[in-house]
Amino acid sequence: MSWPRAENFGNLEQHLKTKKLKTFLELSGMVYPDLVKVLYANLKFNNGVLKSSVKGMEMEITMQTWKDVAGLRQRGVQVRKGETTTVDEFNKVQYFNQCVRNQGEQARNFHVGRLYVEERLLAMLVTKIIMPRGSNHATLNEGDLVVMYYIKNGVMVDWTYTIRDYMMKAKTLTDFKLPYVVLISKFIEHFGVDVEGELEESTGLLNHVSTLNMHNMNILLHDVPVISVSSLVCLYSYQVPWYTSMLML
Repeated sequence: MSWPRAENFGNLEQHLKTKKLKTFLELSGMVYPDLVKVLYANLKFNNGVLKSSVKGMEMEITMQTWKDVAGLRQRGVQVRKGETTTVDEFNKVQYFNQCVRNQGEQARNFHVGRLYVEERLLAMLVTKIIMPRGSNHATLNEGDLVVMYYIKNGVMVDWTYTIRDYMMKAKTLTDFKLPYVVLISKFIEHFGVDVEGELEESTGLLNHVSTLNMHNMNILLHDVPVISVSSLVCLYSYQVPWYTSMLML
């Protein structure tokens, strides 16, 4: 996570480290698109544990697995898509107005272009990586703002809960893309699934926080960032819908 510090966003770097996201954000390596789809097809949630099977290998993603693979622990506030009731004191308009560059301009919409640079970067990480969605990353919803609020205010979040919830929604909802492709590929490797002869790709420039990403957010960087955060993104090179027979109708 050296790129925020290199670009004078040291506060953001510290926030992410404090929230135990460093290992999670730095995952990179080979991805196995076909095997990821198999894992999702067989994915179940039972007694607080994600379970699946890939090529005959039974997989139980326990708390120890989360820690070993992604450096995440089961502790903190539980946050899920569309649920904001855990923040009694939170007001999305008030918080957004605190983050805008022009303090005299009241929120009419929640567009990231109006935010301070550090908040724009954090919004990008939330909408493309931590709680990814397939489109409209420029407009923040209440869930996005809640997560940003937690990270900026030192509230510990149970990220394993958030990711599990997203994974199960990706399996059951047709409007969800398959997220966390690199993370799931790391699970596949962790459990020793035979990947010989399988379709595989290395994470590339599309999955890095790059100068282009920054320019798209009207942020000019001094140097090309050096760290990949591809592990959590809903990979654009593998942004495939969940296929079921119903969707073929």
